[in-house]
Amino acid sequence: MYLAAGGKCVKCGTLLRPGWHGDHITPWSAGGPTDVINGQALCPNCNLTKGTTHMAWTGMAPREWQRAALNTYVARDARDFLVVATPGAGKTNFALRLANDLIESGIVKRVVVVVPSEHLKMQWAAAAHKCGMEIDPTTKNRDGLENPEDYRGAAVTYAQVAAQPDLHRMGCQQRTLVIFDEVHHAGDEKAWGSAVKHAFGEASRRLALSGTPFRSDNNPIPFVRYERDSEGVSRSIADYTYGYGQAIRDNVCRQVDFHFYDGEMKWMDSGAVTSSANLSAELERGDVSAVLETALDPVTGWMKGLLMKADETLTAMRAEAPRAGGLVIAYRAPQAKAYAKMLKDITGEDPVVVLSEDGPEAKLGIDRFSDGNQRWLVAVRMVSEGVDVPRLALGVYATKTKTEMFFRQAVGRFVRRQGQEDEQIATVFAPALSGLRIMAAQIEQEIRHELDLQDEEIERELSDGNGQQMLDLFARIPLAASQPTFHGAIHGGTEWTVEENERAEELLRKHDFPPSVLASMRKLVREELGELTKVGTVPMPIPAQGKLVAAGIADEPLHRKRKALADQLTKRSRHAVFKLGLEHAEFQWRVNNVMSVRKRRDASIQQLQRGLEFVEQLLREAQ
Repeated sequence: MYLAAGGKCVKCGTLLRPGWHGDHITPWSAGGPTDVINGQALCPNCNLTKGTTHMAWTGMAPREWQRAALNTYVARDARDFLVVATPGAGKTNFALRLANDLIESGIVKRVVVVVPSEHLKMQWAAAAHKCGMEIDPTTKNRDGLENPEDYRGAAVTYAQVAAQPDLHRMGCQQRTLVIFDEVHHAGDEKAWGSAVKHAFGEASRRLALSGTPFRSDNNPIPFVRYERDSEGVSRSIADYTYGYGQAIRDNVCRQVDFHFYDGEMKWMDSGAVTSSANLSAELERGDVSAVLETALDPVTGWMKGLLMKADETLTAMRAEAPRAGGLVIAYRAPQAKAYAKMLKDITGEDPVVVLSEDGPEAKLGIDRFSDGNQRWLVAVRMVSEGVDVPRLALGVYATKTKTEMFFRQAVGRFVRRQGQEDEQIATVFAPALSGLRIMAAQIEQEIRHELDLQDEEIERELSDGNGQQMLDLFARIPLAASQPTFHGAIHGGTEWTVEENERAEELLRKHDFPPSVLASMRKLVREELGELTKVGTVPMPIPAQGKLVAAGIADEPLHRKRKALADQLTKRSRHAVFKLGLEHAEFQWRVNNVMSVRKRRDASIQQLQRGLEFVEQLLREAQ
């Protein structure tokens, strides 16, 4: 057990000294055998405080970042702990694993999860059940606390806590862990923050979760530390942070391809003055509101053109992933219903429409879409933060909400990978507003930084707070809009031009490549056309030679070396097909034959190297 633990306590990670304890994982009193397979090496402190509470963990094994966060939590042993992890990274699984460990160690006996919406109560309860823990998502304030004979705790909403804080304070008479999901909601209303502080001030442990850092504004959130930035704004300080760039590097999340569409908008203001402007132009604040309102108005026709283009992309995605789904994020119920009608006209299929005003019916709609095979989901607010619909792969950002937090949360709906074999790239369609393009570029810059590529700061920052703030609305009448025209794409921190994107899509169709290789094909096109516009960075180079030394790969673990080599072989093979005018399937067969394998995934590192050298030789001979 000592050797298996690496000489360290398996609970807290401290070095084991003479007198360390050999402990039953499943207690002897619960039928656990006295056998090394049921044993673990613990320091005396961890063993003596563990108690006899046992709850079998049946959830997923922690990811690398989750293990690191758990170790940080144990090392700090703090009553309050804030984790900021990008949407789709697995905050729920991390929190439940921590709850499991705290219950097993005897530090807490009960778990309360506080969430923004009724739907998320059910989602947390389902996730906890998969992990071997039962929490009650149905309890109402009028019913009192959950039944301890059936449940380890409960899931409640922030509004529920605010309505009866004394009830939830009484629940903390037992040793309680409180998990605040999307904790910034505790600051949505001043009364909510006060109620949360009163209700859970006596909790034994408090874990706060968020998908992105947040500001305090005028309603600081209880149990969260703040520091003032260079502009004097108080911002949250996380105890552990796991960003989107790190998640991409670790293959936890998908990359995102942002597609921005332009168009000329015409409107009449309150003074009966007619104006016009393009979405992509540099505009005054009031004109930004006007062009966006005109674009999103169903009557002008711009949105129907955008939905047609988005549905074409979704069709191509579903050829590779048949259950891939699309989401339209609308800002009001009338617009959502109009967009749904447009999609019915385009696809012949009724999309699932989810409105916040629908109450319990909204949750059923999300569940029906998540479990089904429908192409489109149209939602107002319901599918923003925290809601888990893994098959979503494409989004249309058709809302006036422009804050950075909301934009990141919306993008987070499409980045969740469905297993290690999921190579799909998420795609987000959006109006070509300067502010949205800058926020997209900021997200992509994080990826570039984590991949150790040259990175420069984007000079402007657009953020108007951490709530769902809407663009200013004035009395104006949308008159007309041109058809949406492709303005450009942002992927991997680089802006791709209309010409590059069109040429890449043409090659995809010609060689019957799946949509997931569009980003790689753009790079090949750029290599042919020459270096063009960039967003504050240098585009990721395609190696000229097939060597296993790219980006410091020699220092990487073996599995990462193999993945890097396989990725490089794939990229160079596509380049060869493009450069030599060969058929894709036939060329892949030739490469596999050289490597003496039937399938690429069966190749060893040596065989992959042999295949790469073969491709490089063909490219050199073609020069």
